[in-house]
Amino acid sequence: MPPRRLDAAEVPYPAEGKGDVTVELVLLVDTEGRVTQVMVKDGHPPFSTAAVDAVSHWRFSPATRGDTPIPARIRAVIEFHPPQAAPAPAPVSSAKTPRALSTIDAPRESQPTEEVADVAVKGEREEPSTIHLPRSEARLVPGAFGDPFRIIEAMPGMNPFLSGLPYYFVRGAPPESVGYSIDGVPVPLLFHVGAGPSTLAPPLVDAIDLFPAAYPARYGRYAGAIVAGQTTQPDFDRPHGEAAARVFDANAFVETPFDGGRGSVAAAGRYSYTGALLSLVAPDYSLGYWDYQARVAHRVWGKDTLSVFAFGAHDDLANLGQPNFEIEYHRADVRYDHLLREGRLRVAATFHHDDTFTAVLPEGSAAKAQGGRNVGSAALRSSGGRVRTELEEGLSKDARIRAGADFAVSVFAVDRRLDADYGAHVDVEGGVYADVVWRPSSPVEVTPGVRLDGYRTRGAVTWAPQPRVGAKIKIAPTLSWISALGMAHQGPTEEVFVPSKIPDPIDSSSRDSYQLSEGLEARLPSSLRARINAFYSRILADAGQERGVGVEAFLHRDFSQRLGGFVSYALSRSDRMPAAGAWQRSPWDRTHILSAVLSYDLGANWRLGGRLFVESGRTWSVASCAAERSDVSPRCAAGETPVLHEGLLPAFARVDVRLEKKWELSGGRWIAGSLECFNTLRAAEPIYASYLPAHRPTIVYQPPIILPSIGVDAGF
Repeated sequence: MPPRRLDAAEVPYPAEGKGDVTVELVLLVDTEGRVTQVMVKDGHPPFSTAAVDAVSHWRFSPATRGDTPIPARIRAVIEFHPPQAAPAPAPVSSAKTPRALSTIDAPRESQPTEEVADVAVKGEREEPSTIHLPRSEARLVPGAFGDPFRIIEAMPGMNPFLSGLPYYFVRGAPPESVGYSIDGVPVPLLFHVGAGPSTLAPPLVDAIDLFPAAYPARYGRYAGAIVAGQTTQPDFDRPHGEAAARVFDANAFVETPFDGGRGSVAAAGRYSYTGALLSLVAPDYSLGYWDYQARVAHRVWGKDTLSVFAFGAHDDLANLGQPNFEIEYHRADVRYDHLLREGRLRVAATFHHDDTFTAVLPEGSAAKAQGGRNVGSAALRSSGGRVRTELEEGLSKDARIRAGADFAVSVFAVDRRLDADYGAHVDVEGGVYADVVWRPSSPVEVTPGVRLDGYRTRGAVTWAPQPRVGAKIKIAPTLSWISALGMAHQGPTEEVFVPSKIPDPIDSSSRDSYQLSEGLEARLPSSLRARINAFYSRILADAGQERGVGVEAFLHRDFSQRLGGFVSYALSRSDRMPAAGAWQRSPWDRTHILSAVLSYDLGANWRLGGRLFVESGRTWSVASCAAERSDVSPRCAAGETPVLHEGLLPAFARVDVRLEKKWELSGGRWIAGSLECFNTLRAAEPIYASYLPAHRPTIVYQPPIILPSIGVDAGF
């Protein structure tokens, strides 16, 4: 069912306007009936300005599928007619809205024919070869603990460093090459350490885009996948907030308008109290994290908004008092947004500070014998700023341009990798990009683009042109072919750190990637949507190469259905080759990865869900000698050649469950409770193998990580 307009406010005829004019708008109405986005499809100032200002305050009953509110994009046609002289006073304006939005009477002698809105129940356009995830679905996935970003682990091709840890190998690219951004602002970490949530408060998350490869030209600086989060639009209409508490952390969010609805201020934060809990079950370890977000936005003119968005996070993990992983970042983004006739112009400046550290610690008794001292570490600490501009505008009814540029300076106080210390230095980078979304005919959409980045990193200058193209062609009413091809470049100081993993030479050097994806997407009966992709990617660096090839499948049914969920599967192979060597299987390669998520609406706002995660074993290899008595390092007699033992680890399967109940209270208030458990069956994951000459290979298992949680959420 489409949205239904609740108010009856008229659109005033602009004082400087002349004649009869029609304005066509596209509105995005959220699940609470608020207009969160307005785009001018046809019309010109001052009429388009008057229309945008007025409809931004319209209120609706939201669109629904069954009994569930859903976001909807609708078309509104508004007709302006100059005031008519009349013997009696009459309104000085007239406006026509679609029937689905309720009709406003126009002060004319004859009423025009009404026009029915076009309603599309999918809120956002998806890029070719991209998975777009609205928050309403992401928060329901079992094992994600209500955090929208944690859903990406269940997407096709996401190969976790360890089960439940949010660091992923994607199509052959290591976690160090997977980039994260929030509203176009790069961040060094999107998830808190361990199985923690994302560093952005759930109520601020509007949607998540996973770009496995060949992403749009506006994204760059990373050789692997991109995970991009978009925050919600500022709410200028009413105060609202949410809070949540779970076994391991608590978070809160509040937003309220000011200055008569011209401004909005929001604040959010999260704090973990895992330290006390962890000391009971693993006294050798300590763990903690926190994050914050604050946003102030103000409409300075009818179509212009000035805002400041500040956010940051901190994580620390230590063993026996020695740091294993520490990260802290801060961002302050000042934005000026100007609505164009069919798009938007943004000019922004970002100030940043990053402090990251990761170390490999000895295990067990060896750790205690060495007092917990690490056996290798890497660190980055920098501060700086970035200015950028982003433009999106319609060129014609068949073409839309997206372009931008940025320039950044970073002052590094620390830049260290194992025994390589680059000392203090100043890096400069900048780039320009542009692509065009072109529809030469209704079944065909092509997006050619190019990005050009320039770097001065550690004193070396690099230029990186990166052409890209995507296409989506409807070959049948319910079947589309999707293609993506592109290049990407990553500088050596752009890498993402992973706990207990030191970047090897390939992952810590400047590198270029080549990415290709071909697939089919089908809309099936019973609200099912299927996609299958074949991909090939290759990363080239001075220190070696990495490549990935495989097939991914994704079957999805909206969570708004009584029974919703998805199944994702990847069959792939990842290899790497050092600069002086031959191709060999990546030590983190898994041939098969399967995720199956189901969620069932039990009625009366009860929902039950489950998730099955299965991965095949990755490779292990150990060198041994006849004189060896330890699996730490081979000790060979003079002239003896080490023998390499290889094999595959066993497969691993994990089951997560979630039960949720929501109570709707008066005045738009609500409260929800959830029972959730990560790794319900207490499965232990195999992580490596040891080998001694007198014994067969021994598989070493990670102690089962079980995270039961009782959660309480509330909002108004």
